[in-house]
Amino acid sequence: MVTEPDVPPNLCFPGKKEVADAVAEITGKKPGAVEDLVAAVHCSRVQGHVHKKYNYIGYGACSGADLAFAGPMECQYGCVGFGECAKACPFDAITMVDNFPVITKDLCVGCGICVKTCPKGIISLVPRNARVLIRCSTKDSRKVTRTICENGCIHCGACIRECPANAISEVDGVVTIDQNKCMEYGPACKEICIEACDIIHVVQPFHLEERMEKAKEAVAS
Repeated sequence: MVTEPDVPPNLCFPGKKEVADAVAEITGKKPGAVEDLVAAVHCSRVQGHVHKKYNYIGYGACSGADLAFAGPMECQYGCVGFGECAKACPFDAITMVDNFPVITKDLCVGCGICVKTCPKGIISLVPRNARVLIRCSTKDSRKVTRTICENGCIHCGACIRECPANAISEVDGVVTIDQNKCMEYGPACKEICIEACDIIHVVQPFHLEERMEKAKEAVAS
């Protein structure tokens, strides 16, 4: 399989560039670029205090629960919460906290198995050095969203209008960021999309936890 001419040498996600270069040398292929990706969850169900609409009794898998009225949570687009992604992750990079997946970036290799596993499609691979992330995948109207989630996207379009890189758009009813455009533009925008958003937790710094730790260290020193 590796020697097939149409198979690129950079498909070993855990091995990254080092393995890709080695495979390319062994097989006589041109080494392709290896983008360092990490999984991200586009949902703020926990922060938004989304309640259950019914108690699910059945096979404990997100894909199974999703078949019953889009899952037990009031938001039909949010995380179901049974941890199917965590069980599927071969690198133990996903931990369920309050029935919600938390990704340990240092353990994630960007294999994309969790992306394929999630029945809601709310997990994606983004560049490890991404600056901003949309933490919501709802397609509901403003009225519906405000009823069921305190921190859901209300599709006001403020982040789209303010982004100087034109990196934010609404695709199939979901606000999304073109990470390549965002990173190409650079930090000169001062992440104005975060400031423009009226709803906390929707548009967030991707490395929010790391920034908070650095801030604490700065205060302590």
